[in-house]
Amino acid sequence: MPFLENDAVQITEYELALDSNIRAEQIEVLLRNLVSLRHEEEDRFVIPFDDVIVTLNLAILLLDKY
Repeated sequence: MPFLENDAVQITEYELALDSNIRAEQIEVLLRNLVSLRHEEEDRFVIPFDDVIVTLNLAILLLDKY
């Protein structure tokens, strides 16, 4: 049944592409949030340093999956 196998491959490719797009959007949101949390007058973030590190590590983790 080659027809059914082809459908299964197409669904899998679609799911992988969708998952990849979702992860890319998550990374974009994380990075945009970091940029928006910068101090207006000084060269620093207005959130704790540890939160910045956790956010960057999460972005790296998401990028490493694909």
